[in-house]
Amino acid sequence: MPWRPQALPKKLPIDLTVVATASGGWLIAVETIAETEGTANLLLGIILEQSVDDESFRMRRLSIIVDAREAHDPGKCPSLLGRIQKWIEATEGDGFLDLTRTPS
Repeated sequence: MPWRPQALPKKLPIDLTVVATASGGWLIAVETIAETEGTANLLLGIILEQSVDDESFRMRRLSIIVDAREAHDPGKCPSLLGRIQKWIEATEGDGFLDLTRTPS
């Protein structure tokens, strides 16, 4: 029986959630989801948006590599969001975050 790739999910538990930081809330919007070759990981393209006032907002882009099982598991959502929150607070601008590594 030939191997058939499974369609990627259209939505992950972290999509359209808000992360509270010291500088205010950031909306997490998952823009792209791609499987990595040879591993059980996903590469996510995320847009982070923060409202500045009623008419404008701040935007950052974040690429994340994450274990596919963790990305699909709603129970892992708080842990993933916590690590994204730490990244937002520790950095400026756009960037990359590897969530397959154990946090130190």
